[in-house]
Amino acid sequence: MEKMITKTKSQSVRFHDIIVQIQTVIFNDIECLCLEDVQRRFPSVTVLCIDNVQLSFLRDMNGNQLIPLRIEAIKDQIIEAIVPIEKSNDEIYTFFDRIDIKMQDMNKKTDIILANTQETLVRIKHVMTQMYELHEYTTPRYFFILPVKHHNWTSINTVQNLFLLHYKLYFLCECSNEPDKLHIAPHDGYSIKKPNEFIANYGSYLRTTLNIARSLFSIGSFVIPQSENVSTVVVNTLPSFIKESNNYTDINNKLDLVEKMLNQTNNEISHVDSSMIRKTVLPETSLQGAQLRELEAFLELVDNKHSLGNLYRTITNDGHVRWVCLEHYHTMSFHNKMSEYIHQLETFGGKFNQETKEVILTGTLTTKNITMFCNALTKGFTILTLILQNCSFNTKDLDKLFDVIINRSSIQRLVIMTVEVYKWMKISKYVCNNMIVYFKNQSLKVQFCNHHQNEDTKILIQLLQQNKICRTFNFFGYDLSIQDQDLLHCLKENKELTTLIINHFMNIEFLNEIITSNCSLTRIKLSYCFNLSSTLFSLCQALGQNENLIDLDIIDQTCINDKGATIELLNVLRKHKSIKHVHLHVFNVQPSNQNENCLIISLLNDSFISHLRISESIISHQFIDALVHASKERHSLTYLEFYNCQLNEDDISMLQLLYTNESLTHLLISKQQYISVAITEMRQQLVNGRN
Repeated sequence: MEKMITKTKSQSVRFHDIIVQIQTVIFNDIECLCLEDVQRRFPSVTVLCIDNVQLSFLRDMNGNQLIPLRIEAIKDQIIEAIVPIEKSNDEIYTFFDRIDIKMQDMNKKTDIILANTQETLVRIKHVMTQMYELHEYTTPRYFFILPVKHHNWTSINTVQNLFLLHYKLYFLCECSNEPDKLHIAPHDGYSIKKPNEFIANYGSYLRTTLNIARSLFSIGSFVIPQSENVSTVVVNTLPSFIKESNNYTDINNKLDLVEKMLNQTNNEISHVDSSMIRKTVLPETSLQGAQLRELEAFLELVDNKHSLGNLYRTITNDGHVRWVCLEHYHTMSFHNKMSEYIHQLETFGGKFNQETKEVILTGTLTTKNITMFCNALTKGFTILTLILQNCSFNTKDLDKLFDVIINRSSIQRLVIMTVEVYKWMKISKYVCNNMIVYFKNQSLKVQFCNHHQNEDTKILIQLLQQNKICRTFNFFGYDLSIQDQDLLHCLKENKELTTLIINHFMNIEFLNEIITSNCSLTRIKLSYCFNLSSTLFSLCQALGQNENLIDLDIIDQTCINDKGATIELLNVLRKHKSIKHVHLHVFNVQPSNQNENCLIISLLNDSFISHLRISESIISHQFIDALVHASKERHSLTYLEFYNCQLNEDDISMLQLLYTNESLTHLLISKQQYISVAITEMRQQLVNGRN
C-alpha cells in the first residue's frame, strides 16, 4: 500500500493569468502534485502542461494510472492548468469562415500555379521544337539528375560538398510533342562521374529539363505515368523510386536540392563559359550536338551496352530524330506513310516483316532503288534490322546507303551476307561474305560470323568512312588478322571515333600502333586481352608514347601472374600527362609486397585510379587505409571490387561505411575467383551470339 506523507512544500500553478501555490504530497518518496488539489481551485481543469507539452499522469508497473491522478512535482517551474477547448456555435461558424477564406486563397494560388505551369510548358515546347528541327542530335536529349539519397540542404556547407554527392541521370522518352506527355525512360539511371565537370558542361541545359521533370511531377505523370501514354509493361521497367507511391515528398525534396545546387553553382564554377551560366528559367538556345555527344563520357555505363535509357532512335515522318522507349518505338512506326514505303520496297524485290521490323534486300540494286530506299529511311520508315543478302551495289550507292543507315535512320542491326561491291561497268571490286554491325546510340559494334577474309575488312572500312555520329567502335580481337593494315590506317585517320572497345585481343602490335599514333582516341577499353605478362609490358611501352588518352579501362584483364607488369603500368601512369581515369585489375596483393606498396603510393598520392578490382589477395589494414584515403579524401576512387580476397570484419565495415556515405558508388566483396566469373561471362557472350 502506498505511503502518503504531507509536507509543507508547494508547486506553482498558472491558470490563465492567475498563479497560485498548491501544496504537494509525497507518495513513496516521490513529491507529487495531485490533479484533484488543482481542481479544488480551478474545477474545469483536466490537463497539466509545461511549455505547452501535456504531462502524463504517473502510472504503475502495469501501465495503469495511479489514483489519485498526479504528476511529479517540478521545482522552479510553473505548471500550466488547462481546460478542455469547447467552441460555441458562433466560434465554429467563425472557424469555418476562416477555412473558406483560406480555401479561396488557395484556389487563387492554384490558378496562378497552373497558369505559370502552362506558360512554362509553352516555353519548353518552343525549345523542344527548336531541338527537333536540328538533325545533329545523336543521343537522347532530354535528361535530368537527382541525388541518389535524400540530403538536408542545411547540412551541405559548401558548393564543393554538392559535388561530392552521388547523383544519377535519368532520360525521358521523347514520345510526344507535348512536354507534359513525356515519361521517364525505362532504366534505373546512370551514376554521374565527375559531377563538377558535368554541371560545368550541362548546368544551364539542366534548368530546362528540370522544368520538364517538375511539370511531369506536378501533374502526377512523373511518379505515376499517365495511363493513356504508358503501358503496364513500361511502368514495370521504370526506376524503382518512381514506382513507390509514397515517394512524393522525397522526389520533390531532391528536385529542390538540384535546383538550389544549379543556382548556387551559377557563379562559382569559374571555368564555365559565360554563355553556359544564365539564370533564366529556360535557356535562349538549346544544347548543341557536340555537347550531347560527350554526355556518355560522364556516365557510369554499368551494362556497357551504350543503349542510353533503353531508348531507341527513330525518325519521324517529317525527318526529325526521336529517342523513345521500345513500346513507343513500335507505336510511332505505324503511321500513314508506312504502307507507301513498304509498297516502294516491294517494287524492287525487297521484303518487310511487320512483326520483327526486318527488311531483306537481294539481287542487283540500282541507284534508283537505293535513292528511293534511303529517302524512305530518312522520312520515317522504321525498321530494326536490314539484311543485305546475295546482292550487289555500285560503290557510290553503297556509300550513300551506309551514310543513311548510320547517321539518319532507325536501323539498329545491319546483316551482310555475300555482298558484291563493284565499280564502273560492273567490274567487281570485292565481295563481303559475312558481317553483322550493331548500332546503339553512338556505338558501332562489328562482328564477323566466321574467320573473315581481307575482302570483309574492305566493306567495314567503307562503312567507317561514312560514319559521322558514332563515337565508339567495338569489336572482337579474334575477328581481325595481323595483316589488317588497311583497317589500322582507317582507325588511325578516323576523326569521329573517340572510344575503342576490344574484346579478346592478342594482336598487341596492332593495338600499339593505334596507341602510339596519337589519333583522336581518348578512351580505350580492353576486355580479356591480357593473358600474358608480355602483352601488359608491351602496353606500358605504348602508353609511354601516347599523349591523347584520357580514360584507360583494363579492369577485365585476366593475367594472374603479371611478373611485375602491374608495377610498371602504375609507374607509367603516374608520369602520364593526359590519362585521368583508370579502371584497373590487380592480382596477388599481399602485405608489404611490391604490388601492395606500389598501389598504396598511387592511392595516397595520385587520383587516376577510379575503378579498382583486387583478386586472389590478402588485404592488410594499411592497404584499406589507402583505399579509404583515395575514396574519402581524394574523391578519386568510386568503384571497388574484391574477388577471393582475405579481409577482416573491421576493414569490411570501413569499406561499407564508404559506400553508405556515398564516397563509393559501387562496392562488391565476393568469395568467388574472378577467373570463374570471367569464364561464365565469356560463355554467355557466345550463347548470346556476342551481342
